[in-house]
Amino acid sequence: MNEERKNAVGVKFLLNGPIAMEQCRELAIQELIFLIHSAKHFRKEQTLTGQDADEKIQAFFTVLKEKVKDAEALYLAYDKHTNYPYVDADDRVWMFSNEQYAASAEDYFRQQLLMLEMKKIGREEILGTFAELHILGLSKVLLDNGQYHIEIDRDDILPPPDWTGIPEINIPVTNPRLQHALIRFFQTLHSRQDGEADKQLLHALEGQMLEEVLQAKYLLPMQLLEKKPAPSDEQGIKTIAEGTEIRFGVLGAENDSTWLPAFTDWPEFEKVYDKTVWSSNVAAFGDLLALSETMNGIVVNCAGIPLRIDENNKKVIEAYIRERNEAGARE
Repeated sequence: MNEERKNAVGVKFLLNGPIAMEQCRELAIQELIFLIHSAKHFRKEQTLTGQDADEKIQAFFTVLKEKVKDAEALYLAYDKHTNYPYVDADDRVWMFSNEQYAASAEDYFRQQLLMLEMKKIGREEILGTFAELHILGLSKVLLDNGQYHIEIDRDDILPPPDWTGIPEINIPVTNPRLQHALIRFFQTLHSRQDGEADKQLLHALEGQMLEEVLQAKYLLPMQLLEKKPAPSDEQGIKTIAEGTEIRFGVLGAENDSTWLPAFTDWPEFEKVYDKTVWSSNVAAFGDLLALSETMNGIVVNCAGIPLRIDENNKKVIEAYIRERNEAGARE
């Protein structure tokens, strides 16, 4: 946005009295962000009264949220190592309002050795992408980093689902805290920063991830081999008849090793298993340990950010539990 355009929209929307909302809706996202920054500056300099500035900022924000929802396309920064949205030090994902801004940011941060891929989100995919941010536990969005930029709340674009009154069995299993912890830990691990502060951060992120691993509820792929299929009741609960065989999914890997697959949510599940063929059982971490006793271990989200829990990693988790319990006993 050049200086002439800045002056034109600044005078029209900041200094010429009340805002005409229909005219405001004709502005681009970057222009709205510029006006929000300018209104805050004018409030600080007392060019605008506090009330006038706040009313204008609120109006710009309202239109900005509409423009994000209805954009022709947006661009979301993905970390090339994890293939999940990049999360910055302030726990924000980066989104861009046009391809040029996204390409400029990708090039700039590549020179800083931060390898990003900008993925285009078409209009019909925008709300689905914000729904995915809910599942991934990513609540903040930095819009147009490298230009006039602004932080927006995911929930302002797409509020979380309201499950009030819905039976628990009908509420989809999600683990946003674990997904968030996996993203932060593995993104930091792949960044290969070797300073002492970086090592301390990685250790802290590992602790957060392990805590969420222990607290999560997982989807286990399974098939019921029934002699006579029984229907589910009106709440979706199915009584398993005598003689029914329960078969859990098993993953094969190198050296004929076998692993128990577990998933944090249905999108991760469906990357691997067809849910019209496989059903699922909800399991706690202790259940995973019991079911994998005769296998080489557990793999959480094998087609996402895979967390392989073999015998060595089980010992790491046991050590974490001891350390946590000892810390709790000292308090």
